[in-house]
Amino acid sequence: MQAVKNIFIVDDHQMVIDGLRLIIDTIEGFDIVGESTSALQALDVLATVNTDILLTDVSMPEMSGIELTRLVKKKHPHIKVIALSMFSESQVVAEMIDAGISGYILKNTGKQELIEALNKVASGQNYFGQDITLQLMKSFKRNQDESSRLTDREIEIIRMIEQDFGNKQIADMLFISERTVETHRKNILRKTNTQTVVGLLKYAYERKII
Repeated sequence: MQAVKNIFIVDDHQMVIDGLRLIIDTIEGFDIVGESTSALQALDVLATVNTDILLTDVSMPEMSGIELTRLVKKKHPHIKVIALSMFSESQVVAEMIDAGISGYILKNTGKQELIEALNKVASGQNYFGQDITLQLMKSFKRNQDESSRLTDREIEIIRMIEQDFGNKQIADMLFISERTVETHRKNILRKTNTQTVVGLLKYAYERKII
């Protein structure tokens, strides 16, 4: 028989917590050991309560779910985190994944999906709702399309930027003018939707361009 998994809920709306409690109390194998409408308070309580799964809102006033997840995974790496949100934007999901979540579900989800998410995460798997998976797939395809629009010359220049070469050095090595290099850089930033060299390099690393 599988051991009971202890759940802690964090959401700045008590009504959401009450609704989750009503559902989870009917699910066999799970026990709610704590709740909080404050992310900061939750951090203190988690240090004293044996918790297996943390259900956390993404958007909270004192501290975002992203920040809370990072801190929880740092202090209590054994705790699995499931994000709760009204939003399915791929960027938010990606940031939560980067922070260390094991699951992401929308607040308008039904009881069955919540049960499935809890059971999968409790067994060591990840769970992302159908809408979330669709958004991530769209974002992945969009990123692929953006990267494929970069020309060979633009990719070459990105790699030279990564090596910390300035415009004049790049121009000399490619036998083109500095003005042409500047034009290429502007086009690269526009195509990758980045504003800084740091942002551009992060984009390039994530998509294995460099």
